[in-house]
Formats: sequence, C-alpha cells, structure tokens
Amino acid sequence: MDPIKLLQNRNIQTTLFISIVCISLFQLLDMKYIVTIGVFILLIVYSSDMIQKTDTTPSIREDRKHDEISDDMYYNSKIHSLVTELKPFKKYNKVTYKEGVRYLRKFFKTIHILERDDISHYNPYFDNAHMYLKESINNFQSMAVSMPERNYNDGLKYNDFEVTKKTHVLGKICKELYNECYYILLNLSILFNERWSENPTHFTKEITFNADRIDEFDSRLDNHWSLV
Repeated sequence: MDPIKLLQNRNIQTTLFISIVCISLFQLLDMKYIVTIGVFILLIVYSSDMIQKTDTTPSIREDRKHDEISDDMYYNSKIHSLVTELKPFKKYNKVTYKEGVRYLRKFFKTIHILERDDISHYNPYFDNAHMYLKESINNFQSMAVSMPERNYNDGLKYNDFEVTKKTHVLGKICKELYNECYYILLNLSILFNERWSENPTHFTKEITFNADRIDEFDSRLDNHWSLV
C-alpha cells in the first residue's frame, strides 16, 4: 500500500503507527529533526483537506437531468431497448422529446410504487401511471410532425423511396413501447382486482383494464388530439 495514502486514511492503525514512530525518533534524533519530520507528516495527512479548502474551482452538481433518458428508467431489457431507440429522434423536436422523457420517468416511478407489497390505496397511483404513459407516448409520437420528408437524392442514395420512413420507424417504436408498458399495468390491474375481490374497501375500486386496450369514455376529458 502507498504510505502517503495510508497516512491520508487516518484510521486507528495509522494513528498508532505514527505515534510509535514519533516515540522511537525521540531516542534517535535531535529535536529539530523530529519537528521537521512531524511537520512533513502533518502536511501529508491533511494535504487533501487543505487542497479542498483552497480550491476556488466551482463545484459542479451531477444531478440527473429529468428530461434525459438514463439508467433510473430501466425496467426490463425490452423496454430499455425501445427507450434507447428513441434517443436519435430528439434532434427533430427537443421540447416534445423532453416532455416525453419526463412523463415516462414519472410512469416508471409510479410503477415502482405500485409494485410495493405494502401499498393499500393503489387506485390513484394506477390512474396516474396510465395517464403518464399516454402523455409520454403522445409527446414522443408528436415528434413525427417535425420530421422532414426524405428527398429524391436520399432515395437514390439508399435505394429507398419511402418518404415517411423515419415517421414509420418512430411510430413502430412508440407503439411497441406503449404495448410493453400497458401490459405492465394490465398485470398489476389483475393483481389489484384479485385483492379487491377478496377484501373490498371504501378506498379502493375495481380497475377496468383489458387486453384490448379499450378505455372507458369520459366526456369530461378532451381526447380529440390524443394518439393513445
């Protein structure tokens, strides 16, 4: 082990070692040499603290950006792969992309809450998770409006004349991502409904969720422009 790093650790063993060395030096060296060595040891021990206090470089907080895709959004390999495939589309509309990421992060956070064994009043969290998912996918899908159509030269270059190719790719990713996340909610709804049927309470209700992804119509909500 590096003796300097050992000194800087300043654990009990290091302190005892320094004490034994100092006692031994009293018998072998003059006082001026002992003082010099003592000062040198103190400088080594407290060098890191001194550097930190005298450093004027502004500290940089490495807070996770809530509008960027990161590892805290990981749920499973399939979803992780689909989310990663969305990153290249950010350049077409950064605003809606970031909104999509924010809502998707809220979705995953709420899912983790719903998966807790001790959750009792799950209905509002479930409704919020479904809303977050739809808002996220709608924002991601709306990036297609900002995508330029492929021109004739690009068609010649790649021998592919489909002008809306990128739009179709984005739509496919969004659809698969929505399906994967929807079935997470579906599985949770089955679990909660079983719990509700065994012990119904005033604070819970049956969740009307189905594999066909058909939502109950609510005239109070304006869904005319919703993509999911």
